[in-house]
Amino acid sequence: MVEILIDSINDTIKAAPMIFVIFLLVDVFINRMGNVDKYKDSFSKVDYFGGAILGAIPQCGISIAFARLYSNGYITLGMLVAVFISGSDEALIILGAYPNMLSTVFLILALKILVAICAGFAVNKLIKEKRNRIRNSCGIGCSCPKCAASGNIIINNLIHTTKIMLFLILTVFVINLCVERLGEDVFTSLLGKNTFLQPVYASLIGMIPSCFSSILLAEGYINNAIGFGALVAGLCANTGYGILIIFRRLSFKKAIKIMLIVQGISIFIGEIIFLFWS
Repeated sequence: MVEILIDSINDTIKAAPMIFVIFLLVDVFINRMGNVDKYKDSFSKVDYFGGAILGAIPQCGISIAFARLYSNGYITLGMLVAVFISGSDEALIILGAYPNMLSTVFLILALKILVAICAGFAVNKLIKEKRNRIRNSCGIGCSCPKCAASGNIIINNLIHTTKIMLFLILTVFVINLCVERLGEDVFTSLLGKNTFLQPVYASLIGMIPSCFSSILLAEGYINNAIGFGALVAGLCANTGYGILIIFRRLSFKKAIKIMLIVQGISIFIGEIIFLFWS
């Protein structure tokens, strides 16, 4: 159990610098503009296209930070979905270690970015929502008496980042403990043969916010245990730890809605590839 805790800390702590930097930059921009609405308008200019590009950066802190930005009402749902779908993870590193898989890595990245842009565009067109969605909680750019007391945005953002990291460490520890108890064989057997349902199972496994899920999918593809459609479905559904922030910061109903949107898009693209590419 101690080993699992150490692994959970190691998995999550590497996201802290990126989270802190993004939070700090947001606060600096808001303070300079003096108007939160202007900041939202600036983000709206890049929106889902920018989200798809930023999400592809191989840094697990990206999805966490943008999940927090979404909960604060600074970005659209389309941009959040784009970040989640295009997100890069350990699977691409594992695949890239094999010279014959390099072309596959670039293909997956291109597909994820393309799907992320299309998905972000569709989500923004089909789903209209208000930006003020935070639930009585301090956030980025918060001007409440508690956050304003220090008068130092560095200290405030260090506090916000620390709170997120403590939450993630505890949550990821519980998830990793459950995965350890179930065993890898359970998830491998669930994937089964390369059939029409495999992308569905792969997307469910990919949604597990743990390094385990992406590693399992990558190794499964390398060993020809899963097809390319299932691999893409699983990696598109892999939101990293961002989905945990969504469940913590938003209502359960809203969080489930976002998770189902990402799942639905991931399964759709996985099935398309299975039918026409395999």
